[in-house]
Amino acid sequence: MNGVLKRFANGFTRNLQTILQALVFSVIIWFIISIQIFPDVSIHIENIPVRYEVTSFMLEEDLMINNYDTAAVTAQVNGKRYQITDLTADDFTAVCDLSDVHSSGEHIVPIYVYPNTDKECSITNSDLHATVSVIKMVSKEIPVEPGTSGLSIAEGMQILGDVTVTPDTLTVTGEESVVNSIDHVVANAYYQDGELDHSAGLTAEPLFITRTGSAVKDPEITYLNTDFTVSVPVYKLKTLPVQVKFTGSASSSGFNADDLDYSLSLEEITIASPDSSIDNLAAIDIGEISLSALSLKDLQGGVTLPVELPEGYLNISGNKSITVNFPDADEFGQLGFTVPSEQFTIINKPTNFDVRTLTKELTVNVVGYSNYIQEMTSSDIYATINLLGMELSEGSKSVSVTFRLAGRDVNAWVTGEGYKVELLITAATEDIEGEPEDAKNE
Repeated sequence: MNGVLKRFANGFTRNLQTILQALVFSVIIWFIISIQIFPDVSIHIENIPVRYEVTSFMLEEDLMINNYDTAAVTAQVNGKRYQITDLTADDFTAVCDLSDVHSSGEHIVPIYVYPNTDKECSITNSDLHATVSVIKMVSKEIPVEPGTSGLSIAEGMQILGDVTVTPDTLTVTGEESVVNSIDHVVANAYYQDGELDHSAGLTAEPLFITRTGSAVKDPEITYLNTDFTVSVPVYKLKTLPVQVKFTGSASSSGFNADDLDYSLSLEEITIASPDSSIDNLAAIDIGEISLSALSLKDLQGGVTLPVELPEGYLNISGNKSITVNFPDADEFGQLGFTVPSEQFTIINKPTNFDVRTLTKELTVNVVGYSNYIQEMTSSDIYATINLLGMELSEGSKSVSVTFRLAGRDVNAWVTGEGYKVELLITAATEDIEGEPEDAKNE
Protein backbone atom coordinates (compact mmCIF):
# COMPACT_ATOMS: atom_id res chain seq x y z
CA MET A 1 0.00 0.00 0.00
CA ASN A 2 2.78 2.35 0.90
CA GLY A 3 4.46 1.66 -2.41
CA VAL A 4 1.35 2.61 -4.34
CA LEU A 5 1.04 5.94 -2.54
CA LYS A 6 4.67 6.66 -3.05
CA ARG A 7 4.41 6.03 -6.78
CA PHE A 8 1.31 8.32 -6.97
CA ALA A 9 3.03 11.15 -5.15
CA ASN A 10 6.07 10.89 -7.41
CA GLY A 11 3.82 11.00 -10.49
CA PHE A 12 1.81 14.02 -9.19
CA THR A 13 4.97 15.93 -8.50
CA ARG A 14 6.36 15.23 -11.98
CA ASN A 15 2.99 16.38 -13.58
CA LEU A 16 2.25 19.42 -11.27
CA GLN A 17 3.19 22.01 -13.85
CA THR A 18 1.01 20.31 -16.43
CA ILE A 19 -1.93 20.29 -13.98
CA LEU A 20 -1.57 24.03 -13.18
CA GLN A 21 -1.41 24.97 -16.83
CA ALA A 22 -4.55 22.97 -17.49
CA LEU A 23 -6.38 24.77 -14.63
CA VAL A 24 -5.47 28.23 -15.96
CA PHE A 25 -6.52 27.28 -19.46
CA SER A 26 -9.84 26.04 -18.09
CA VAL A 27 -10.58 29.37 -16.38
CA ILE A 28 -9.72 31.32 -19.49
CA ILE A 29 -11.87 29.11 -21.61
CA TRP A 30 -14.77 29.48 -19.08
CA PHE A 31 -14.39 33.29 -19.08
CA ILE A 32 -14.42 33.45 -22.88
CA ILE A 33 -17.42 31.16 -23.07
CA SER A 34 -19.33 33.17 -20.38
CA ILE A 35 -18.68 36.45 -22.21
CA GLN A 36 -19.91 35.01 -25.43
CA ILE A 37 -22.91 33.25 -23.95
CA PHE A 38 -23.77 35.71 -21.03
CA PRO A 39 -22.36 39.17 -22.09
CA ASP A 40 -24.80 41.31 -19.89
CA VAL A 41 -24.97 41.12 -16.10
CA SER A 42 -26.89 42.90 -13.32
CA ILE A 43 -25.18 44.18 -10.17
CA HIS A 44 -26.25 46.21 -7.12
CA ILE A 45 -24.46 49.47 -6.23
CA GLU A 46 -25.11 50.40 -2.61
CA ASN A 47 -24.89 53.65 -0.58
CA ILE A 48 -25.43 56.13 -3.39
CA PRO A 49 -26.07 59.51 -1.61
CA VAL A 50 -29.38 61.20 -2.46
CA ARG A 51 -29.36 64.90 -3.32
CA TYR A 52 -32.31 67.06 -2.16
CA GLU A 53 -32.55 70.39 -3.97
CA VAL A 54 -35.54 72.73 -3.61
CA THR A 55 -37.18 73.96 -6.77
CA SER A 56 -37.58 77.59 -7.85
CA PHE A 57 -41.28 77.34 -6.98
CA MET A 58 -40.40 76.23 -3.46
CA LEU A 59 -38.01 79.13 -3.11
CA GLU A 60 -40.64 81.61 -4.26
CA GLU A 61 -43.19 80.18 -1.83
CA ASP A 62 -40.70 79.98 1.08
CA LEU A 63 -41.00 76.19 1.19
CA MET A 64 -38.07 74.30 2.58
CA ILE A 65 -37.17 70.70 3.40
CA ASN A 66 -37.45 69.98 7.09
CA ASN A 67 -36.69 66.24 7.05
CA TYR A 68 -36.48 63.15 4.81
CA ASP A 69 -36.26 59.42 5.43
CA THR A 70 -33.80 58.35 2.75
CA ALA A 71 -30.18 59.48 2.74
CA ALA A 72 -28.79 56.85 0.31
CA VAL A 73 -30.16 54.25 -2.10
CA THR A 74 -29.09 50.99 -3.76
CA ALA A 75 -29.29 50.89 -7.54
CA GLN A 76 -29.60 47.80 -9.74
CA VAL A 77 -27.25 48.33 -12.69
CA ASN A 78 -27.28 46.38 -15.95
CA GLY A 79 -24.45 46.31 -18.47
CA LYS A 80 -21.57 44.47 -20.01
CA ARG A 81 -19.82 42.38 -17.48
CA TYR A 82 -16.38 43.69 -18.38
CA GLN A 83 -17.58 47.30 -18.06
CA ILE A 84 -19.67 47.45 -14.89
CA THR A 85 -18.08 45.04 -12.50
CA ASP A 86 -15.69 47.66 -11.18
CA LEU A 87 -18.29 50.47 -10.78
CA THR A 88 -18.85 52.06 -7.30
CA ALA A 89 -21.31 54.51 -5.68
CA ASP A 90 -19.08 57.39 -6.78
CA ASP A 91 -19.99 56.62 -10.38
CA PHE A 92 -23.68 57.42 -9.83
CA THR A 93 -25.84 60.39 -8.77
CA ALA A 94 -29.16 59.98 -6.98
CA VAL A 95 -31.55 62.97 -7.15
CA CYS A 96 -34.85 63.45 -5.35
CA ASP A 97 -37.47 64.89 -7.69
CA LEU A 98 -39.40 67.70 -5.89
CA SER A 99 -41.12 69.14 -8.96
CA ASP A 100 -44.57 68.09 -7.72
CA VAL A 101 -44.14 69.63 -4.27
CA HIS A 102 -46.38 72.71 -4.06
CA SER A 103 -47.30 72.87 -0.39
CA SER A 104 -46.07 72.12 3.08
CA GLY A 105 -46.54 68.68 4.64
CA GLU A 106 -45.25 65.17 3.93
CA HIS A 107 -44.72 64.16 0.32
CA ILE A 108 -43.69 60.81 -1.24
CA VAL A 109 -41.43 61.76 -4.11
CA PRO A 110 -39.41 59.68 -6.65
CA ILE A 111 -35.66 59.28 -6.59
CA TYR A 112 -33.81 59.00 -9.90
CA VAL A 113 -30.32 57.53 -10.27
CA TYR A 114 -27.99 58.63 -13.08
CA PRO A 115 -24.57 57.20 -14.03
CA ASN A 116 -21.59 59.55 -13.93
CA THR A 117 -19.48 57.30 -16.19
CA ASP A 118 -18.98 56.80 -19.91
CA LYS A 119 -19.36 53.06 -19.48
CA GLU A 120 -22.53 51.69 -20.95
CA CYS A 121 -24.98 50.70 -18.23
CA SER A 122 -28.60 51.20 -17.23
CA ILE A 123 -30.55 51.51 -13.99
CA THR A 124 -33.27 48.92 -13.86
CA ASN A 125 -35.00 49.62 -10.55
CA SER A 126 -37.45 52.55 -10.95
CA ASP A 127 -39.34 52.22 -7.68
CA LEU A 128 -37.02 54.37 -5.57
CA HIS A 129 -38.92 56.85 -3.37
CA ALA A 130 -38.43 59.06 -0.34
CA THR A 131 -40.80 60.61 2.16
CA VAL A 132 -39.97 64.30 2.47
CA SER A 133 -41.28 66.67 5.14
CA VAL A 134 -41.73 70.19 3.74
CA ILE A 135 -42.42 73.30 5.82
CA LYS A 136 -43.40 76.82 4.84
CA MET A 137 -41.31 79.63 6.29
CA VAL A 138 -43.16 82.83 7.20
CA SER A 139 -42.38 86.11 8.95
CA LYS A 140 -44.76 87.84 11.36
CA GLU A 141 -44.71 90.98 13.49
CA ILE A 142 -45.69 90.11 17.04
CA PRO A 143 -46.54 92.59 19.84
CA VAL A 144 -44.24 92.65 22.85
CA GLU A 145 -45.63 93.18 26.36
CA PRO A 146 -43.55 94.08 29.41
CA GLY A 147 -43.38 91.59 32.29
CA THR A 148 -42.46 92.30 35.91
CA SER A 149 -43.45 89.06 37.63
CA GLY A 150 -39.83 88.22 38.34
CA LEU A 151 -39.03 91.47 40.12
CA SER A 152 -38.75 91.93 43.87
CA ILE A 153 -39.90 95.42 44.89
CA ALA A 154 -38.45 97.01 48.03
CA GLU A 155 -40.72 97.51 51.03
CA GLY A 156 -42.74 100.70 50.89
CA MET A 157 -42.28 100.98 47.12
CA GLN A 158 -44.80 100.19 44.40
CA ILE A 159 -44.90 99.98 40.63
CA LEU A 160 -47.12 102.84 39.52
CA GLY A 161 -47.97 104.15 36.09
CA ASP A 162 -47.31 102.47 32.77
CA VAL A 163 -44.62 99.82 32.48
CA THR A 164 -43.28 100.00 28.91
CA VAL A 165 -40.94 97.92 26.79
CA THR A 166 -38.63 98.80 23.90
CA PRO A 167 -38.98 97.56 21.23
CA ASP A 168 -42.72 96.92 21.52
CA THR A 169 -42.91 94.68 18.46
CA LEU A 170 -40.80 91.77 17.27
CA THR A 171 -40.57 90.27 13.77
CA VAL A 172 -40.04 86.51 13.93
CA THR A 173 -39.33 84.07 11.12
CA GLY A 174 -39.91 80.34 11.21
CA GLU A 175 -42.11 77.44 10.21
CA GLU A 176 -45.66 78.59 9.52
CA SER A 177 -47.44 76.56 12.19
CA VAL A 178 -44.90 77.55 14.87
CA VAL A 179 -45.01 81.24 14.02
CA ASN A 180 -48.81 81.30 13.81
CA SER A 181 -49.08 79.64 17.20
CA ILE A 182 -47.38 82.63 18.85
CA ASP A 183 -49.84 85.29 19.99
CA HIS A 184 -47.49 87.72 21.72
CA VAL A 185 -44.15 88.05 23.45
CA VAL A 186 -43.65 88.86 27.13
CA ALA A 187 -40.37 90.64 27.87
CA ASN A 188 -39.68 89.58 31.47
CA ALA A 189 -37.57 92.19 33.26
CA TYR A 190 -34.95 91.09 35.74
CA TYR A 191 -32.91 92.98 38.35
CA GLN A 192 -29.70 91.42 39.58
CA ASP A 193 -29.04 93.68 42.57
CA GLY A 194 -31.76 92.43 44.89
CA GLU A 195 -34.87 94.49 45.61
CA LEU A 196 -35.77 97.27 43.22
CA ASP A 197 -36.16 100.57 45.09
CA HIS A 198 -36.14 103.09 42.22
CA SER A 199 -37.44 103.60 38.72
CA ALA A 200 -35.21 101.89 36.19
CA GLY A 201 -34.84 100.61 32.65
CA LEU A 202 -34.16 96.89 33.00
CA THR A 203 -32.89 94.20 30.65
CA ALA A 204 -35.49 91.58 29.75
CA GLU A 205 -35.69 88.09 28.25
CA PRO A 206 -38.42 87.26 25.68
CA LEU A 207 -41.00 84.59 26.42
CA PHE A 208 -43.24 83.49 23.54
CA ILE A 209 -46.90 82.98 24.46
CA THR A 210 -49.62 81.14 22.52
CA ARG A 211 -53.27 82.19 22.20
CA THR A 212 -54.16 79.84 25.04
CA GLY A 213 -51.66 81.53 27.33
CA SER A 214 -49.09 78.75 27.42
CA ALA A 215 -45.40 79.40 26.89
CA VAL A 216 -43.58 78.15 23.80
CA LYS A 217 -40.21 76.96 25.06
CA ASP A 218 -37.29 77.40 22.66
CA PRO A 219 -39.36 77.73 19.47
CA GLU A 220 -37.41 77.15 16.27
CA ILE A 221 -37.64 80.71 15.06
CA THR A 222 -35.28 83.56 14.34
CA TYR A 223 -35.59 87.27 15.10
CA LEU A 224 -33.32 90.27 14.77
CA ASN A 225 -34.03 92.13 18.01
CA THR A 226 -32.25 90.51 20.92
CA ASP A 227 -32.13 93.37 23.44
CA PHE A 228 -35.27 94.41 25.31
CA THR A 229 -35.51 97.23 27.83
CA VAL A 230 -38.43 97.36 30.26
CA SER A 231 -39.01 100.75 31.92
CA VAL A 232 -40.38 100.14 35.42
CA PRO A 233 -41.69 103.23 37.30
CA VAL A 234 -41.17 102.52 41.02
CA TYR A 235 -42.51 105.00 43.58
CA LYS A 236 -42.68 105.39 47.32
CA LEU A 237 -46.15 106.08 48.73
CA LYS A 238 -47.02 108.21 51.73
CA THR A 239 -50.23 109.70 53.08
CA LEU A 240 -49.70 113.23 54.35
CA PRO A 241 -51.90 115.85 56.00
CA VAL A 242 -52.84 118.87 53.92
CA GLN A 243 -52.26 122.40 55.11
CA VAL A 244 -52.68 125.91 53.76
CA LYS A 245 -50.88 129.07 54.81
CA PHE A 246 -52.45 132.47 55.32
CA THR A 247 -50.57 135.74 55.06
CA GLY A 248 -51.64 139.16 56.19
CA SER A 249 -53.24 141.54 53.79
CA ALA A 250 -50.78 143.14 51.42
CA SER A 251 -53.13 146.12 51.40
CA SER A 252 -53.46 146.64 55.14
CA SER A 253 -52.02 145.70 58.49
CA GLY A 254 -53.67 144.93 61.79
CA PHE A 255 -55.58 141.65 61.44
CA ASN A 256 -53.71 138.49 62.49
CA ALA A 257 -54.16 135.90 59.72
CA ASP A 258 -53.55 133.10 62.20
CA ASP A 259 -56.83 134.01 63.91
CA LEU A 260 -58.84 133.00 60.82
CA ASP A 261 -60.69 129.73 61.36
CA TYR A 262 -60.83 127.39 58.35
CA SER A 263 -61.37 123.76 57.30
CA LEU A 264 -60.34 121.75 54.23
CA SER A 265 -62.49 119.64 51.93
CA LEU A 266 -59.74 117.02 52.09
CA GLU A 267 -57.62 116.68 55.19
CA GLU A 268 -54.96 114.37 53.73
CA ILE A 269 -53.78 113.02 50.40
CA THR A 270 -51.65 110.09 49.31
CA ILE A 271 -48.76 110.94 47.05
CA ALA A 272 -45.91 108.98 45.50
CA SER A 273 -42.33 110.06 44.89
CA PRO A 274 -39.76 108.49 42.58
CA ASP A 275 -37.28 108.30 45.46
CA SER A 276 -37.13 108.35 49.26
CA SER A 277 -37.25 112.16 49.52
CA ILE A 278 -40.89 111.82 50.55
CA ASP A 279 -39.71 110.45 53.90
CA ASN A 280 -38.70 113.96 54.92
CA LEU A 281 -42.16 115.45 54.34
CA ALA A 282 -44.50 115.92 57.32
CA ALA A 283 -47.31 117.67 55.42
CA ILE A 284 -48.29 118.98 52.01
CA ASP A 285 -48.73 122.74 51.59
CA ILE A 286 -51.24 123.31 48.82
CA GLY A 287 -50.87 127.06 48.69
CA GLU A 288 -50.87 130.47 50.32
CA ILE A 289 -53.84 132.78 50.72
CA SER A 290 -53.32 136.49 51.23
CA LEU A 291 -56.03 138.36 53.15
CA SER A 292 -55.90 141.10 50.57
CA ALA A 293 -57.21 138.56 48.04
CA LEU A 294 -59.89 137.24 50.42
CA SER A 295 -63.30 138.86 49.95
CA LEU A 296 -66.60 138.19 51.71
CA LYS A 297 -67.64 136.10 48.69
CA ASP A 298 -64.56 133.94 49.16
CA LEU A 299 -65.34 133.47 52.84
CA GLN A 300 -68.88 132.40 52.09
CA GLY A 301 -68.16 130.17 49.09
CA GLY A 302 -64.70 128.91 49.97
CA VAL A 303 -61.42 129.20 48.12
CA THR A 304 -60.41 126.36 45.80
CA LEU A 305 -56.70 125.70 45.44
CA PRO A 306 -55.09 123.33 42.91
CA VAL A 307 -53.10 120.37 44.20
CA GLU A 308 -49.73 120.83 42.55
CA LEU A 309 -46.85 118.42 43.13
CA PRO A 310 -43.19 118.59 42.06
CA GLU A 311 -42.22 117.05 38.76
CA GLY A 312 -41.96 113.30 39.06
CA TYR A 313 -44.44 113.04 41.96
CA LEU A 314 -47.82 111.36 41.57
CA ASN A 315 -51.13 112.25 43.20
CA ILE A 316 -52.47 108.84 44.16
CA SER A 317 -55.61 110.25 45.78
CA GLY A 318 -56.51 111.79 42.45
CA ASN A 319 -57.95 115.04 43.85
CA LYS A 320 -56.90 117.86 41.58
CA SER A 321 -58.07 120.60 43.93
CA ILE A 322 -58.96 121.21 47.58
CA THR A 323 -61.45 123.79 48.86
CA VAL A 324 -60.68 125.94 51.88
CA ASN A 325 -63.91 126.58 53.77
CA PHE A 326 -64.57 129.12 56.52
CA PRO A 327 -67.03 127.85 59.12
CA ASP A 328 -67.52 131.35 60.64
CA ALA A 329 -68.27 133.04 57.31
CA ASP A 330 -71.75 134.10 58.51
CA GLU A 331 -70.11 136.25 61.17
CA PHE A 332 -68.26 138.31 58.56
CA GLY A 333 -69.32 141.24 56.43
CA GLN A 334 -67.87 143.61 53.86
CA LEU A 335 -68.23 147.37 53.64
CA GLY A 336 -66.79 150.12 51.45
CA PHE A 337 -65.15 153.19 52.96
CA THR A 338 -63.97 156.45 51.42
CA VAL A 339 -60.58 157.53 52.75
CA PRO A 340 -59.87 161.27 52.26
CA SER A 341 -56.43 162.58 51.34
CA GLU A 342 -56.12 164.14 54.79
CA GLN A 343 -55.47 160.58 56.02
CA PHE A 344 -52.71 159.93 53.46
CA THR A 345 -49.16 159.86 54.84
CA ILE A 346 -46.06 160.01 52.66
CA ILE A 347 -42.97 158.38 54.19
CA ASN A 348 -39.33 158.16 53.09
CA LYS A 349 -39.65 161.26 50.91
CA PRO A 350 -36.31 162.34 49.35
CA THR A 351 -35.01 165.80 50.26
CA ASN A 352 -34.47 166.92 46.66
CA PHE A 353 -38.15 166.72 45.73
CA ASP A 354 -41.41 168.12 46.95
CA VAL A 355 -44.19 165.56 46.76
CA ARG A 356 -47.90 166.25 46.90
CA THR A 357 -50.90 163.94 46.45
CA LEU A 358 -53.22 164.78 43.60
CA THR A 359 -55.72 162.04 44.56
CA LYS A 360 -58.29 163.50 46.91
CA GLU A 361 -59.80 160.27 48.19
CA LEU A 362 -59.75 156.47 47.83
CA THR A 363 -62.61 154.01 48.17
CA VAL A 364 -61.55 150.75 49.82
CA ASN A 365 -63.36 147.53 50.76
CA VAL A 366 -63.00 146.24 54.27
CA VAL A 367 -63.80 142.63 55.31
CA GLY A 368 -64.17 141.71 58.94
CA TYR A 369 -66.49 140.59 61.66
CA SER A 370 -69.84 142.24 60.98
CA ASN A 371 -70.25 143.79 64.44
CA TYR A 372 -66.75 145.25 64.15
CA ILE A 373 -66.89 146.85 60.69
CA GLN A 374 -70.37 148.27 61.35
CA GLU A 375 -68.81 150.48 64.00
CA MET A 376 -65.94 151.56 61.77
CA THR A 377 -65.72 154.92 60.02
CA SER A 378 -63.41 156.29 57.37
CA SER A 379 -61.39 157.95 60.10
CA ASP A 380 -60.30 154.47 61.26
CA ILE A 381 -58.43 153.89 58.01
CA TYR A 382 -55.06 155.48 57.28
CA ALA A 383 -53.27 155.37 53.92
CA THR A 384 -49.48 155.13 53.74
CA ILE A 385 -47.41 156.00 50.67
CA ASN A 386 -43.87 154.64 50.99
CA LEU A 387 -41.32 156.18 48.60
CA LEU A 388 -38.36 154.15 49.88
CA GLY A 389 -36.26 152.86 46.98
CA MET A 390 -38.52 154.51 44.42
CA GLU A 391 -36.91 156.40 41.53
CA LEU A 392 -38.51 159.83 41.26
CA SER A 393 -38.47 162.59 38.70
CA GLU A 394 -40.44 165.78 38.25
CA GLY A 395 -43.96 165.24 37.05
CA SER A 396 -46.87 163.05 38.09
CA LYS A 397 -46.49 159.44 39.21
CA SER A 398 -48.90 156.72 40.22
CA VAL A 399 -47.77 154.78 43.29
CA SER A 400 -49.20 152.01 45.47
CA VAL A 401 -50.87 152.62 48.81
CA THR A 402 -51.17 150.46 51.92
CA PHE A 403 -53.64 150.92 54.74
CA ARG A 404 -53.57 150.69 58.49
CA LEU A 405 -56.71 150.13 60.52
CA ALA A 406 -56.87 151.98 63.79
CA GLY A 407 -57.09 150.12 67.07
CA ARG A 408 -55.19 147.46 68.98
CA ASP A 409 -57.39 144.42 68.39
CA VAL A 410 -58.22 144.78 64.73
CA ASN A 411 -60.86 142.34 63.49
CA ALA A 412 -60.89 143.38 59.82
CA TRP A 413 -58.66 143.93 56.83
CA VAL A 414 -58.65 145.82 53.55
CA THR A 415 -59.39 143.44 50.69
CA GLY A 416 -58.33 144.01 47.12
CA GLU A 417 -55.01 144.91 45.60
CA GLY A 418 -53.74 147.61 43.35
CA TYR A 419 -54.82 150.65 45.37
CA LYS A 420 -52.90 153.63 43.94
CA VAL A 421 -52.73 157.39 44.29
CA GLU A 422 -51.44 160.02 41.91
CA LEU A 423 -48.51 162.14 43.11
CA LEU A 424 -47.15 165.46 41.87
CA ILE A 425 -43.38 165.63 42.13
CA THR A 426 -41.51 168.92 41.87
CA ALA A 427 -38.02 170.10 42.65
CA ALA A 428 -37.55 170.92 46.32
CA THR A 429 -37.71 174.60 47.41
CA GLU A 430 -36.17 176.17 50.45
CA ASP A 431 -38.25 175.93 53.59
CA ILE A 432 -40.15 179.10 54.43
CA GLU A 433 -39.54 179.96 58.03
CA GLY A 434 -42.57 179.42 60.12
CA GLU A 435 -44.41 177.35 57.49
CA PRO A 436 -46.25 174.41 59.16
CA GLU A 437 -44.78 170.99 58.28
CA ASP A 438 -48.21 169.64 57.32
CA ALA A 439 -48.49 172.24 54.61
CA LYS A 440 -45.63 170.63 52.73
CA ASN A 441 -47.72 167.51 52.06
CA GLU A 442 -50.67 169.46 50.70
